[in-house]
Parts: sequence; structure tokens; C-alpha cells
Amino acid sequence: MNILAVDTATSTLHLALYTAEGLDELMIEHFQHSEGLLEEIVKLLESRKLEIKDLDLLVCTRGPGSFTSLRISMATLKGFSLACGIPLVSVPGLEAIARAFSIEGLVTVACIDAKKKRYYLGLYRDGEQITPDMDGNAENLVPYLEGEKTAVLTGPDAKAFAPRLQALLPDLKLIVDTEDIRPLGHVLINMGTRQFETAGPDDIGQGPVYIRRSDAEEALIQRQMKGDEK
Repeated sequence: MNILAVDTATSTLHLALYTAEGLDELMIEHFQHSEGLLEEIVKLLESRKLEIKDLDLLVCTRGPGSFTSLRISMATLKGFSLACGIPLVSVPGLEAIARAFSIEGLVTVACIDAKKKRYYLGLYRDGEQITPDMDGNAENLVPYLEGEKTAVLTGPDAKAFAPRLQALLPDLKLIVDTEDIRPLGHVLINMGTRQFETAGPDDIGQGPVYIRRSDAEEALIQRQMKGDEK
């Protein structure tokens, strides 16, 4: 199978192409997804002398992460899917991060800076999710980690988050991923292939999964609340 995988949940572009010749994987930090995603996809395909119509499976992350960036990758791959009849699957982004760096038997915390002094957080053990993804902070993790002797913390913002968590759980041995950014493409290929084989492609109505309202939605709610008060 020829499989293309994309993650745009953060400011880093993760892109991977798997073919019979092997895996090509790249990361570009501080990437302008809206301006360059399609160009990078085409360049990667051309490096294998392929076109979009030659792909057999499309994989992207569905969140949580940047509202706009998630929509860009999903909309781009949906366009490929509809135009060329290629199945598309979307996979949980925090799970991909956790699978990229974990230790057997230990709880793994995946984290992404969600701004506003909060983080998107996912807890996993041996690939199994412990609790639904959170939009929270270190205090939210205490009930799940206070009985653990050792835990793993990974993700692009793990090093910034670690002191907050360690201060609340001083007896916890926290193994912090020292890599600022780990490649996710190969993980997305594996997750997407497995999901496609077990559950088939996404429903056409599947969109990004948000665990926080966007700024525009918050502004609308505030205006409605002010209107109700009059």
C-alpha cells in the first residue's frame, strides 16, 4: 500500500509516506500549514515518482491541537479522498505522541501547550487510554498519578510542563522525554493502517475533535449571555 500520513496539530508539520520502497518521514518546525502543506505533500510524492491518485490510504490526526491547523490537514486530505476515491482515517493525536515515546507498564502522559496557561493532556498505559483527553493543567493529573511510583511525560511541551507536575507529586519519579519534537509519521502510518483494517475509513462527516471551544465560539457565547442579561 501507498500511505500518506499528516499531523498539523502544532506548529510542526509531521509528514510521512510509506510505499513498497520503505518509509520517508519529515518534520518541519514553525511551519505555515495553510501556505505550504500541499506543496510539501506534492514534493514528497514526486520524490517517489507518485501522484495523489496513486495513494491507497490517507491518515491524519483529528486532535486535540490548533483549531485552524487541524482543519487544514483534514480538509486537504478530505479533498484528496473525495476527488480520487482514497479512504481516509483520522487518529487521536495525543495517542500518537504517547506511542512515539513510552515505557512498557508505565503511565505515559502526552502533553501539548493549549495556551491560556493550560495543556491538552492524554494518559495512556501500554497503548490503552486511561482517561479521556483533557484540556487542563497539572492539578487535573494528580488523581490519576498519585498512586504511581514512576510515570513518563512526553510531547512537544513536556519539558515546560514537567516542573508543574513534579511540584504537585514530589515522590513521583518522572521520566521526561528530552526530545523537543519526536517524529510521528511512522506512528501515524501504523495507527492508521490498524484502524482502517479494523474499523474501515472515516465517515464523510468526521471532522477534527476539539475539547475546547474556539475563541470565536467563546466570543459568541459571551455576546449571547450579555444579550440575555438585558
